[in-house]
Amino acid sequence: MAEAQQKSEDPTAASEGQQGASNPAVEDVWDEERLEKAMKTLKEMHIQLRGLRTTVPRLISPLATKQPSPEVLFQEFSKSAETANKEIQRFRKLMGDQDTLQVLEQARKSRAERPTGIKAWRVTDHPDWLDRDT
Repeated sequence: MAEAQQKSEDPTAASEGQQGASNPAVEDVWDEERLEKAMKTLKEMHIQLRGLRTTVPRLISPLATKQPSPEVLFQEFSKSAETANKEIQRFRKLMGDQDTLQVLEQARKSRAERPTGIKAWRVTDHPDWLDRDT
C-alpha cells in the first residue's frame, strides 16, 4: 500500500504513465490480433524469400536462350534485370519495415526467454504455406 502511494506521489511515475507507448510492458503485450498480423508478415516474408531463390536463373534466362537479334537479347535481359531488381527491392523494403523488425525482435526475445520446447516448422504440416491470403 505504501509503495502505491509512493508511486502516485512520484512525478516520474506520473509522466511515464502519461507517455503510455514508451512503457516497455505496454509494448510487449501481443494479443491475438497482433500475433495474426505478425504471422501474415512472416508468411509474406517467407513467400518472397522463397521466390528470390529463382531470381538469378530467371535473370540469366535470356542469355541462355538463342535470341533473334542482339537488340531482342538486350530487351529481354533488361526486362529480367528490372523484374529481379523490383523483387529484391520489395523484399528489402519488407525486411526494413518497422513492423517486420518488431516481429523479429519479439521472436528473438521469446526464444531467449523460452529456448526449449520450440516446435520446428514443417512444410508438410502447412500445405498452403505458399498461398497468399486474399
